[in-house]
Amino acid sequence: MGRVLSPEKAGAALQAVLAAAGEARERIDRLARAALEAAQVPSSRDLEELKRRLVEMEELLDGLSTRLARAEAREDDDPGEGEASDDDEEEDGQTEDPAKDGPARS
Repeated sequence: MGRVLSPEKAGAALQAVLAAAGEARERIDRLARAALEAAQVPSSRDLEELKRRLVEMEELLDGLSTRLARAEAREDDDPGEGEASDDDEEEDGQTEDPAKDGPARS
């Protein structure tokens, strides 16, 4: 009982223990993910992916909002040079689309 392991044997034993611990951790992670999926609970990986997608959507919406604001600003600065606006058409009682006027009368 009083024997001490040689450094080589101690190193090999330590490596075996660490390898077994790593395999156990991987298995526990897989089982935990499976349990979360079965319970329909999102994992931290799922939440990170959702956050990433939300950031992308926010950036897209910000870009669209900026483009819309620029288009509106251009429209306000230059209301169509010679083109009748919707308000002008309503005042004249005429529209470009005959379908808007209702059914044709004969």
